[in-house]
Amino acid sequence: MTEDDVTYTDVKFNRPRAEDEAPGAEVVYSNVTMPRTKHPVCSKCAIDAQQAGQGIRSKVTTERVVLLVIIGILVVTIIALAVKINSKPKMDTASSTPTCPSCPKPPEAKNLTCLKCEAGWEQHGGNCYYFSTSKSSWTDSRRSCTDLGSDLVKIDSREEQAFLLGRVRDLMKDNEDRFWIGLTDSKEEGKWLWVDGSALDQSLSFWNQTQPDNNSPAHSPEADCVRMGKKGKKGGSDDLKSWFDTSCKYPQKSICEKTAKLSSCV
Repeated sequence: MTEDDVTYTDVKFNRPRAEDEAPGAEVVYSNVTMPRTKHPVCSKCAIDAQQAGQGIRSKVTTERVVLLVIIGILVVTIIALAVKINSKPKMDTASSTPTCPSCPKPPEAKNLTCLKCEAGWEQHGGNCYYFSTSKSSWTDSRRSCTDLGSDLVKIDSREEQAFLLGRVRDLMKDNEDRFWIGLTDSKEEGKWLWVDGSALDQSLSFWNQTQPDNNSPAHSPEADCVRMGKKGKKGGSDDLKSWFDTSCKYPQKSICEKTAKLSSCV
């Protein structure tokens, strides 16, 4: 049997009955083979079908590419968000400061240093000052300052002079209640030197009017040491001019000075 033949079985056909046959008899034919007519396939239909199949495959491929691109974008976005979240500095709940290695560490209070003075001393700038209320000679006053690790004050600026004069005014009881400073011409008359051996800068001298006059309240033949202090109202061009020369033996209060020390700010 060829591939184009179709076999039908148990096919019944009615035929005219013969005179000698019994009524109702049927004749059965088996294995009846009938040729099947081939229907020609048009070339245009085949081309259309092929193009339709290719269109479907192309459409499926395009959709797949778009889907893959969207998935890739989502993956990249998720990774970027994860990196951003993980890169944020972690905060210490105790100190509320970043713990990331690149963040600068906050200064530790124990490592901070400040300029400080001992009890009884007053700080101004980088120096400490002690205003002694006991009266003694210039030499004895200087010795007392030395015992305290200091010396009689040396005035280096108008600002320092203004600070000292303001404090002295508050401590003076009368106009003669003045304070020794570390200036003298005891080695050579008229050559004024500070206790550290440096010469007086005339642009930073604050002599009162008519001073120095080489006179002293005790009528001493020599007035080789300098005291400061002036009562009265503040203001005026001569306000800071409050130096007076007098005898080094005349008892006066004194001002000691030393450098402030570095210590912990805590």
